[in-house]
Amino acid sequence: MTTGPSFVIIGASLAGAMAAQTLREEGFVGRIALLGEEPHRPYERPPLSKDYLMGTSERDSVFIHPEGWYAEHDIDLRLDTRVASVDRAAHQVTTAAGDRLGYDKLLLA
Repeated sequence: MTTGPSFVIIGASLAGAMAAQTLREEGFVGRIALLGEEPHRPYERPPLSKDYLMGTSERDSVFIHPEGWYAEHDIDLRLDTRVASVDRAAHQVTTAAGDRLGYDKLLLA
């Protein structure tokens, strides 16, 4: 479990996944939460449409990171999670399910 500042990234896209990766690579030790509406971990769209759907590559080849990478890097990946509101004054994100996440920094990816 991490302590210290928290970073919430809304958008489990290529940009969101790379932002989380870069934060860890640059030494950020606080909590990182990566929220996305889709049921799948972040993936690259061009390989999805050009390779996987054409049958020329395996399904796992489209994902940005292998399964388990987010947990190994202490990144709280929340899939199937729609953000309902952002309260900038309170530094809090509320999901459609009613979960509340506080943050020190927020990125819309």
